[in-house]
Amino acid sequence: MKHILLKLTAAILFMAPMHNASATVVYWNNNNGTGNRSWSVSSNWNTGTTPTSADTAMIMGTAWSISLGNMPIVSTANNYANQVYVESGAGLSVRAGGLLTATDLITGHDGASNVVDISGGGRITLSGYLNLGAGAFDGKVNISNGSLLANDLTINSTGGAGMNIGTNGSFVLTSSAQNISNLNYWIDNNMITANSGAAGWSVNVDTTSQAGKLVVTAVSVPEPSTLASLGMGLVLLVATRGLRKKS
Repeated sequence: MKHILLKLTAAILFMAPMHNASATVVYWNNNNGTGNRSWSVSSNWNTGTTPTSADTAMIMGTAWSISLGNMPIVSTANNYANQVYVESGAGLSVRAGGLLTATDLITGHDGASNVVDISGGGRITLSGYLNLGAGAFDGKVNISNGSLLANDLTINSTGGAGMNIGTNGSFVLTSSAQNISNLNYWIDNNMITANSGAAGWSVNVDTTSQAGKLVVTAVSVPEPSTLASLGMGLVLLVATRGLRKKS
């Protein structure tokens, strides 16, 4: 039932207008593979200006003859958009010093998109939705030594979309009963993973450290063999102490 509701949510979001009627659609225009790939360089956008908080930023990919190597890099502060679409074959990198603020971020809308990678202390802040796999296509987010904050999250994993949280990465979501239920479902079904599902790692949902927020991180957990060894060590320690008392 949860899975059906999640698919329905994704379908509703997909059918919604792609941008506000009053917003300008700004296309990533650095398709020649030369120069600075920074989001903040105005000549990298088709309008000759960087997107504002009222604009829809469209990052086109292989379907438009733009390779992943030419995708935007956010490495400065004060970068904005209303909605950010990471389209078929496209990607986005948020690195050290990079801050991007938007309403929604959408992947997998018109075809499989490449990864949105957040690292080096970079951060994306969304006042609305993080919508992964919006059109039932692949569109992953990787957060390692960085953070992504959103008001809501939806994942349509039909095409492989999902989230991976690496070491020192965090995803912060507005707290609600529905968001907690959804997170548990996505974690249980490997749509949200810790260090790509590596052994010894688990996804943790912290409900208390930030008021009104759910903080999702990757945590290291002891292997069963380690726990067994620890338990045996405790048994031997208790037994040794008992023998000493008798003697």
